[in-house]
Amino acid sequence: MEKVSVIIPTYNRSRQVVEAVKSVLAQSWQALEVIVIDDGSTDDTESALAPYLGRIRYVQKPNGGVSSARNRGIHEARGEKVAFLDSDDTWDPDKLRKQMECMARTGSKVCFCVSADESREAIDDLRIMDSGLEMGGERYYPPDDCRMFKFPRHPFLQSMVADRNALMKTGGFDESLRVAEDTRLIYQLILAHGYSVVNEILVGVCRDREGPGLSDTMDPESAFIRYQCYIRVQAEAWWRLVPLDAEAASVVRGNLAYFVSRQAEIACALGRKPIARRYAAEGLALRGDPKCFVRNLLLLWAYPLVAGRFSAKWRK
Repeated sequence: MEKVSVIIPTYNRSRQVVEAVKSVLAQSWQALEVIVIDDGSTDDTESALAPYLGRIRYVQKPNGGVSSARNRGIHEARGEKVAFLDSDDTWDPDKLRKQMECMARTGSKVCFCVSADESREAIDDLRIMDSGLEMGGERYYPPDDCRMFKFPRHPFLQSMVADRNALMKTGGFDESLRVAEDTRLIYQLILAHGYSVVNEILVGVCRDREGPGLSDTMDPESAFIRYQCYIRVQAEAWWRLVPLDAEAASVVRGNLAYFVSRQAEIACALGRKPIARRYAAEGLALRGDPKCFVRNLLLLWAYPLVAGRFSAKWRK
């Protein structure tokens, strides 16, 4: 029986991380190790986890961000397979067993299941990617099947089980990305190895998180960093898809056009006119949707008209 290394990065979530750990320890697949990477917490995380230290590995490190914590977990992992769980999310008891059995049957190196919010509403697009896949069914999709790129929401990282060797070959999480590091890793894995799916809700994702993070703040400086990450990830995906699937490449190009257009808007809000206009020009070349087209055109030909509007929008 193959061992699964479960990596749980955490930072100042002493109450939530205990529930995450308990949901892993309750798994029906018992060949596992639980590795909690404490990314420099200043709360009572260590004492909260003390009752579980005989069943988990607790690793403390200086604060370096979630990618750094996950990469440390990969380095510490000793299992043949690796899975990730955020410290405020939970798994159904049969999550790992069903995915490991699916991987054994299909020979896949990467497997996803469906994630849901607190109301048990699915929050990824796995269920619409293959209309022929019945509820509770499973299927393998080879590397040249690019359907995942044609839908807005890819599976959550918390739903993934991956072969450790395949994961190591990707180089792990890109620590220079402040957001979308999970998207990049998932894209790398499925383009190299394909993936299998267990079409069943087995992951509970907390959507009611405490306070805004980098991924949802309206601060223009943070937003500029965020969109730069999105652009990098989508641009890399686009050039990899061009020789594989024209439709998928076109969808990703549309995503890229959107992010470039929004980056032009944010640069304008920051008062960086030359940068805003360069992004707008590139956005026009990418031929985004009509809304992006109009935004780019206004930034190029009516900059004074929109500068105040965009500044007010991003500096509320």
